[in-house]
Parts: sequence; C-alpha cells; structure tokens
Amino acid sequence: MLCASRAGAAEANLAFAGDWVINQDLSDDTDKKVEDAIKAAGGRPDSGGKKGRGRYRGGPKEEELYDRMAYDDVLNIRIDPPQITFTYADGFTRTFYTDGRGRTISAIGEKQDYSFGGWGNGKLSVESVPRDGGWTREEYSLQAGSNQLRAELHMKPLTFMSTINIVRIYDRKGTTPAHDSRKETAPKAAPPQR
Repeated sequence: MLCASRAGAAEANLAFAGDWVINQDLSDDTDKKVEDAIKAAGGRPDSGGKKGRGRYRGGPKEEELYDRMAYDDVLNIRIDPPQITFTYADGFTRTFYTDGRGRTISAIGEKQDYSFGGWGNGKLSVESVPRDGGWTREEYSLQAGSNQLRAELHMKPLTFMSTINIVRIYDRKGTTPAHDSRKETAPKAAPPQR
C-alpha cells in the first residue's frame, strides 16, 4: 500500500513539470510589492528614474535570483526525482534537490545561489540563499486542473529591511489563460428598440 501511495505522489509531483507563462492579470504587481516592502521598512521608494513595469529590476549580479523569480515571464520546470531544475528567461537555471542532501562549499571561487526543496501536502516548498546572502522561501501549488501554477514568493535581499511578498500565477503553456474577473466590465446593454 505504501508503494502505491508513493507512486501516486510521484505522479502528482510530476504534474508540476512543464512550460509555464506568467498570467499578468492574476499575478501581483512586483514593483508595487517592492515598494510596499520599502515603505514597511520606513523608506521612500526610488526606482532611479525608471518608469513602468520592471522599474526595480536590475542591480548587482548577486541579486539576480530575486529578479528572475519576481520578473521573468516564463518558467520551465523539469523534474527528475530527486532533482528539480527551474529554467527562467534567457536560459538562467537553478537546480536543487528534494532529498535533503547538503552541499559542499569551497572557500575559493565565486559565490553561488543555493536552493533546496521538499514536497508536502501537494505543494513544492523551496528555500534559497542567493549570492548576496539574503534568503527566499517559495511555495508552489497547482490549481485550475493542473493548468495553473501558483507561486508564493517571500524574498529578503540582504539590503532590504523588510520581506518582499509576491504571488505569481503562471498558465501552463498551450492552455487558455484565465483572466481576473475583477478587472472585466459587464457588457453594455443593447440600446432600446424603437
């Protein structure tokens, strides 16, 4: 019986694999969430003169993982248990394991992002230590008949005083995207017949 339940869980976990495209209508505005975190710490948001979507993207290479998670519009998930690989735009990848393995750190060389994950209650939980020394906590779950991926991101770059909390919704590539019904307006009534 235990083998059957493990096989079922493994199949459910594999449902996370595939190509995902951001659904802007259902996702949080990343820039607004960055501003919320700055204000929560008593700061004043300053996008350095940038306007529009992605105005807080960029910065030192040690903070690239935060940008990829919060701004990239595509995500490919490949699962080869216990290894999981996330590939973002421009081929940026991060690979991590769900079997509790540790890592070896070299005193020589460039710092690297480090992530590890685990499965529980139908969700994938991931924790990371980006190169800047901050942290992320992520929780991924499937919804809409496994055609949507919900990513709850909690990120704390080392230079931030407050946590940035973002929810991103991805549609499985090749499916019809869902829309936020709160943003839709009712159709106009037909003019009266004379």
